[in-house]
Amino acid sequence: MSFQTFMAEWQKLSLHAEALAALGAELRLRCDGVDGDPQVRPLFRDVAHQINPKLFDDLNPNQQRTALTLIQMSLRQAVDLLENPARAPGWKIEDPAMLDAQGQASRLLVHNIETMAAQRPEFGATLNETGVFLDVGTGVGWLAIEAARSWPALRVVGIDLWEPALKLAHENLAQSRLSERIEFRLQPVEQLDEHAAYTLAWLPGPFIAQDMVTIALQRINRALAPGGWLLFGLYAPPPSALGQALAKLRTVRGGGYPWTTQQVEDQLKATGFESVETLSPTPAILFVIGRRAKGASA
Repeated sequence: MSFQTFMAEWQKLSLHAEALAALGAELRLRCDGVDGDPQVRPLFRDVAHQINPKLFDDLNPNQQRTALTLIQMSLRQAVDLLENPARAPGWKIEDPAMLDAQGQASRLLVHNIETMAAQRPEFGATLNETGVFLDVGTGVGWLAIEAARSWPALRVVGIDLWEPALKLAHENLAQSRLSERIEFRLQPVEQLDEHAAYTLAWLPGPFIAQDMVTIALQRINRALAPGGWLLFGLYAPPPSALGQALAKLRTVRGGGYPWTTQQVEDQLKATGFESVETLSPTPAILFVIGRRAKGASA
């Protein structure tokens, strides 16, 4: 490939990166209530208008903040990829801003679960009954905090093996006024040793290594009460070949394995889960769900 061809591809791709940053800049000013420079601010808005004239029209303040968080997460992950290309796979991020951006984005999963629950009333009942939600890989704790806010009948236990993230989780919890209903533990899922303690468990598939999934599912199955549910989350496959290549890179670099839904369904069934199926509450996420047998011994 000639250098001229490379430059043409670079120009095409750099437009998308710069456009994403410009959208983030406009959202940042909106969320912070800042006017910005009078010469530059209209240009942010013009970029947004060129992408879609109504891009921000129906976003409420909370949705604007969420959109900003997603952009920040994407760009910070991209910078980490560029600046640390030689690092081994694994979730070893220490930058508080990047950890928080990842955690803030995970709050969306709670609302995706609610969307799915509306389609599966038997599962949805679990969210409104007294019980305990296990958040595996809780990170900085935002998913756990959002779950406790959204489902007042549930207590939440978040486990993680990355101390820098858990330190931030405890700080976030202290400001949440939910400390009586949330517990964070420094604990890998393969050391989960409880029996029939949880009514619902979340397992973030993109961060589960291939050699760990069997023991993780066994431990979670045992830790769930009879009739309890497991949600195994996956990224939805992007439609383009480039998108699929990037999703695989993101997953493997984060220490996970690019599971297919069929592989996950087979693993759940082999572990003894029942009512296994795959659902897609949004175009970006897939849930493979399964239930511990109601007649299983506690």
